[in-house]
Amino acid sequence: MHHYQCHECGGCPFRSACTTSKYGRTMQWSPVYHEQKQKVRERLESEEGQARYRQRQTDVESVFGQIKQNRGFRRFVLRGLQKTSIEWGLICAAHNLLKKAAKDKQRALAV
Repeated sequence: MHHYQCHECGGCPFRSACTTSKYGRTMQWSPVYHEQKQKVRERLESEEGQARYRQRQTDVESVFGQIKQNRGFRRFVLRGLQKTSIEWGLICAAHNLLKKAAKDKQRALAV
């Protein structure tokens, strides 16, 4: 990780738009991070990457949106990894049971 700091901010006309620090602007740059980011970008831009991303949008994202919006789940009540894992499992089970009940109701009405 490379750290850069500007020491010539005193007379700069853009200082107020750039930083509020009295020590000047500090930046960090990681070649490893940028290399990994470029690899991910290349994978996402490939045909296979675009197909996987489209599939992910239909498979996963809608479920989280339904749980948050339709079920009203915005935050965990319990604290700690083990307790939140149990709470998340209960939320997912409730979501799946409600989906199954809705499908069963549709089938019963269709008959």
